[in-house]
Amino acid sequence: KQWYQRRVRGNSQVELPPEQPPQQPQQVVRPPTQTFATQAGFSITVAQAILNKSYTLIGSMDPYVRLKVGHNTYETFTHSGADKSPQWNKIYHCPLPNTTLRTITVEIFDEKALTEDQRIAYAKISIPDSVFQGHTLDEWFPLSGKLGEGKEGTINLIISYTTMPMITQPYHRIHYPYVTTVPQHFTPRPPTPINEADVDMLKDMFPEVDKEVLRTVLESKHGNVENTVSAVLLMADDSAPPPPPPPVNR
Repeated sequence: KQWYQRRVRGNSQVELPPEQPPQQPQQVVRPPTQTFATQAGFSITVAQAILNKSYTLIGSMDPYVRLKVGHNTYETFTHSGADKSPQWNKIYHCPLPNTTLRTITVEIFDEKALTEDQRIAYAKISIPDSVFQGHTLDEWFPLSGKLGEGKEGTINLIISYTTMPMITQPYHRIHYPYVTTVPQHFTPRPPTPINEADVDMLKDMFPEVDKEVLRTVLESKHGNVENTVSAVLLMADDSAPPPPPPPVNR
């Protein structure tokens, strides 16, 4: 049975609804704070490289970097047309399977359209203890290759030791495909004017080589006569017929 309050207003009586019991404040149920486990790793910036030799006879090299950290492999994009002065400025966060890893490997490849990509330089880099103590390593490391140990040029890497969210999937090889487009920040090198006197001098040095071939090689070397001479000599070695077999004594 409901009871109503009565309030007298003039000659009339107004029935009021019953008073509602006081409401209890609603409790807001908050989801538990999600926490992520972290693991240690390297933050590695593959900045740029300066190479001492171009290994292509026509045009310019298209370099990219393959970085190996533990069991993981990372690849930058291809800096098309960069030849001996590629720039990537690519940052990788590389988890470490354990803290005993002290060496990483970098390889520089020249991307080819019709043949297998050519490895032109490499380096095995030891990580100093100062990196694990919080120091950021920003150095140029020597590159090795056909020219000899540490004679292919240098590569600039920035390496620091940090923590990152734990990877939940099994540890496996990570592959970053490169792209073949020219980066927006890269301005192609303008063509180098060719000195006809250099072409005539090369013709005097290599009378058996067609003059237009010499001009094309000189253009691919951006007018550098010394590099052109080396390239033509390499072409001559490749095209030389094999020596005759030794005579058979009977």
